[in-house]
Formats: sequence, C-alpha cells, structure tokens
Amino acid sequence: MTSEESSATRRYKEIMAQVTAAAGEVRRADGRRAEELRHALIGLEDEMVRAGERARLTASVVQLHWEGALDLLWAESWMNLRLRPEPNRNAYPHRLDDYDAEVRSRSDELREAVRRRWYSLRRG
Repeated sequence: MTSEESSATRRYKEIMAQVTAAAGEVRRADGRRAEELRHALIGLEDEMVRAGERARLTASVVQLHWEGALDLLWAESWMNLRLRPEPNRNAYPHRLDDYDAEVRSRSDELREAVRRRWYSLRRG
C-alpha cells in the first residue's frame, strides 16, 4: 500500500467516524424529542378527557335549563315551543364559563318573567 492509499484510507476512516458520530447524535436527539412528544401527548390526552367531561356537563346543565323553561311555559298554550336547538359547533371552548353564565342568566330572566306574569294574573 502506498502512502497515498494509506492517507486516503485514513481520511476515509476519519470521515466515516464523523458520519457515525453524527448519526449517533441524531438518533439520541430523536430519542429525546420522542420522549418529549410522548409526555406532551399524555398531557394533551388528559386535556381531551377533561374537555369531554366538561362538554358533557355543560350539555347536561343546558338540558336541565331547557326542561325547566319548558315546565315554566307549559301553561302558555298560545306559545309554540320548539325543540331545543343543537349545540353551536362553532362556539369557542375557552368561553364555556361565559356560555354557562349566559344560559343561567336567561333561565333566571325567564323564571322572573313567568313569576311576574302569574303574580299580575292573580292580582287582576
């Protein structure tokens, strides 16, 4: 083997060692990133479970308010009562507390309006 071949062989081995080291570092970095993503996924799954529970709770509360409204308005035979509207799929999930408060407020307003009406009918 000539010194030129020996030099080329040495250089080839150096380059291959660098490539192997770089590939190892990429594998280690990928492993770390995969672990980070696994932890993030666990957190996201927990958030999804909580969001689903919250959505079911909100739907139940809205259903109770709707049934309460129907009960309050049952005697109003002149009024055409409709089916409960479907949920707004474009609503902002981060505003659920606001929406719940609005439903509660409207329910209270209806209850008060019915109470005033019945009170005025009894007096009249």
